[in-house]
Amino acid sequence: MTVNADDEYLHFAPAGSDALFSDNFWFSICDREADIFGVNHLHVSNKGYGRFSTMMVIDGVAQPWANKVPFAADAPRKFDKLVGGHMSYQVVKPLEQIRIQFDGPKYGFDLLYTGRFPVFDYKDCHGGNPLTSADTYNYGGHYEQGLLCTGEFEVRAGPRRGRRQINSWAHRDHSWTNRFGGETPWELPPLSYQDSLFHFWPSIQTERFHLNAFGWMNPDFVVPHKGAPRFGGFLSDASGSRPIEGASCIIRTEDDRRTAMSFLYELTLPGGDVIHVRTGRKHAHTMNGLMRGENDAECTLDCYESFFDFEIVETGERGYGCAEYSILHPQPRWRY
Repeated sequence: MTVNADDEYLHFAPAGSDALFSDNFWFSICDREADIFGVNHLHVSNKGYGRFSTMMVIDGVAQPWANKVPFAADAPRKFDKLVGGHMSYQVVKPLEQIRIQFDGPKYGFDLLYTGRFPVFDYKDCHGGNPLTSADTYNYGGHYEQGLLCTGEFEVRAGPRRGRRQINSWAHRDHSWTNRFGGETPWELPPLSYQDSLFHFWPSIQTERFHLNAFGWMNPDFVVPHKGAPRFGGFLSDASGSRPIEGASCIIRTEDDRRTAMSFLYELTLPGGDVIHVRTGRKHAHTMNGLMRGENDAECTLDCYESFFDFEIVETGERGYGCAEYSILHPQPRWRY
């Protein structure tokens, strides 16, 4: 692992590059008792702005919020707090504890994310970081971690207003990359259903472990870089965080061919044991609509976040978490 405490903060773009470069922070919340699910996301760029968003599903109702604020490209990379309108982000203890606060009109929260297990550097995936094969833009770095999310959430609108305590497992990733800086096609070609299936990325959490996987839902998908790994991910447990050795996925969608109904994952653990993980009850479904470059009108990827119960088929062990996936192309592509 090459991740260090300084990597918890922001990164400068590579020397000599004028492409859009950004630090991206992703944190889940998945509290079944409080009936609150979603993702907190930050995108802080070298182009003079940062995007802050919280994509919550509260009592089954989607309630996203997003804001774009000025952020100087030459600002210090180390910060006390990143602030974007109603939202703030603070590194309490590098690689161990993060605080995210939000004070909005419909809800507010003060959440502390504490590491359950050590961070995992995606460079340590078998064959290297598979995300570099997603396009022609390489990652400067990318790490993930299984967490415990605690704190207070206040619902300020709707039929069930009031304060709720949060105590749930969670997941985070932090990447710094120029992957949002590329040119997009003039027109997007039509795709078959099979070719529209893009990536899968579950975060499976139980009392005993935290399991993450990355791969391509379409088994015929050809990665752009010859020899790039087709999967990635890690297992975190009492022995630490170690790369898994294989991952594949079968998705079942609803009639719209975009909304996930269920998943079945086949995962090869460190050491070679193969398990199957199936989804159970679906708690919530939302979308990270801020997968964008400099053009605020264009969505570059429909990245869905579904929250499920999980079951290990071979053992019956149960847990819960987020099942992220994407479908090509964005629909609609233009959002303004």
